[in-house]
Amino acid sequence: MNEDKMFILKHKNHDVAILQLSADGDIENYQIINPARMPYVGSTDARNIHTWWKNRAIPEGRARLVELLKQYDCQSPSEFLMKNLGLSLSDAYWISPAELDLTWEEANLYDNGNKTIHFHSADGRVHYSNQKDASLGGNLDKYSIKEDDIWYLDKYSDSKYPDGLQNVNEGFVSMLHNMQGFKEYTSYEIISDGAKNSISRCRYFTTKDLELIPAFEVTGGYDLSNDYDGGKELAKFIRSCINNGLNADYVRHFLDYMLMTDFIITNSDRHWYNFGILRDTETLRFVSMAPIYDNGNSMFYNIYSPLNRASLLHLEDNGIIKQEVKRLDLVQDRNIINTSLLPTPSQVEEYYLNHAIDKERVNIITRSYSNKLDLFMEYQLGLPISYNTEMYDYISEVPVVNQQINSAFFEERPQMMNEAIKNIISLKHYQNN
Repeated sequence: MNEDKMFILKHKNHDVAILQLSADGDIENYQIINPARMPYVGSTDARNIHTWWKNRAIPEGRARLVELLKQYDCQSPSEFLMKNLGLSLSDAYWISPAELDLTWEEANLYDNGNKTIHFHSADGRVHYSNQKDASLGGNLDKYSIKEDDIWYLDKYSDSKYPDGLQNVNEGFVSMLHNMQGFKEYTSYEIISDGAKNSISRCRYFTTKDLELIPAFEVTGGYDLSNDYDGGKELAKFIRSCINNGLNADYVRHFLDYMLMTDFIITNSDRHWYNFGILRDTETLRFVSMAPIYDNGNSMFYNIYSPLNRASLLHLEDNGIIKQEVKRLDLVQDRNIINTSLLPTPSQVEEYYLNHAIDKERVNIITRSYSNKLDLFMEYQLGLPISYNTEMYDYISEVPVVNQQINSAFFEERPQMMNEAIKNIISLKHYQNN
């Protein structure tokens, strides 16, 4: 083995595994030293360490990636990651070159990432650095900055969606969570660097002592085959959370809330790396769910005409279950969301217009969101919502219209009225008289 390619995978100052990396930064060989501290919780599967390292690097689809690699004289994202010791502001994992005697204290980004430090070999050559953004995932351009001793993540919207729409979505979803009185969310601020809504900024919720473990790594990974079952994988995730110290009711409540709000905002990107837990970096105990983050691919950001009810119920995306409406089947308590405290369509319209989003786009967002609210209210009232129900059972009338119970629908279908609906109709009748 070439000594220049030998590294120790570390978790803070704990040795985890010996890695042999190619000149391009790919894992050629490895030997596990400390299974308990491996990145995948409870798993030493050979495929997982390769997947973890690959996913830690900047993805090939990142805008300006070629420019970034050229700047640092690297041929690939994995080489860029290797030359910067695999360091991250999201967790305490890193790689220490075999020829250098480095410690977590001198290498970690939390303390040392505000300026690039070069680590030299015995003969004085610069081999490795601690460039702070070599491990930032996702396809959007993003950068870590430190202000007043606090680390922030600045994320840029995709230019093909005008006016920084994805950033505005982050701000809107922060407002929604705040209106619900839900505390465990990542707050995003929309700022400008000369262009409208150019950046969404959030504070890192990780520290030297508290790290993010994405759900994919909590479950030990899964096989993306025809046998994949999102419901079973979520159940496995919940069991792991409980076994590692989290309260079952707390985990279930959090996930129910996340699944339902994602439905309301039509979040198309709640995959297994976009939620997770926070873990104590020394004890390895799970501390809490990670605050809800990464909501930019929501609010019909890539839709170019208003969606009717049937279209909304036919949406498929990158979530833990491909069909959006099917994810609601995983919810145990559908009453966690207070619909009276959700943003109204008029509030949505005002918010997006105030952030200089084009009026035509705002109309698409508002009309689609209004239909989504109607469907969610029906779901919360215990009524069936599905594409087939919409296409084949409902013809001239639907149960909820513009967030109001449609009495005419239930006059034709009295068998569908439950106590909650009867009470709403009775109250409406009383108020009208």
